[in-house]
Amino acid sequence: VSVRFRITLSPSRMPALIMLPAAQPAPAAAAAIVRVFIDGCVAHEGDSMKTVDWAINQGFEPDFARGGAAETLLSGQPGTVLALPGSASPVLLAIDLDRRCTVWAERGDGPAVRTEFVKAMNALAAKGARVQPAQERTVERGGAWRLQLQMRYRRAGGTQDFGVGAVTTLTAQPAAQALSLAPMPSRLDAPSTDPQGLPVR
Repeated sequence: VSVRFRITLSPSRMPALIMLPAAQPAPAAAAAIVRVFIDGCVAHEGDSMKTVDWAINQGFEPDFARGGAAETLLSGQPGTVLALPGSASPVLLAIDLDRRCTVWAERGDGPAVRTEFVKAMNALAAKGARVQPAQERTVERGGAWRLQLQMRYRRAGGTQDFGVGAVTTLTAQPAAQALSLAPMPSRLDAPSTDPQGLPVR
């Protein structure tokens, strides 16, 4: 014996079904975000040509979809913005001609990115690099509280110091996260702030 049911949706219920919000993409993996920063920005010390060559060999592609974001990442300066392929949500690598390099993730887990960043810098220090904490502070950006970590970095055997930093959200709620590198002047002629706008100690 078969029993058939007939279900009828009233017109008043249809909009609720049609207008369901689209699912948000999964956040980008914290380890992948930090790996792009270490292998792309830090390893090449902000050298534009070397960084772009590395990124292209890794399958990165020019980012044309977020023109405004790209301009912001480059602070209006000439440079290149490339997108990490295969990421659940956008991860951009921006490099300008003044050796300033930024990795920006549209949706990332702040505490996880921060943990991976500190772990990676400790690994570089264990291999002989000079890594000195410079500043840690909480700032409000984009309507959310974020932790800003700043370190002074010099590769093993190197002579150039760089400011490396992470600006990450305080909670695991997916949000924009940023890692950055920029050359720093020597202490003899250093201004009161480094290229990232943070006091030099």
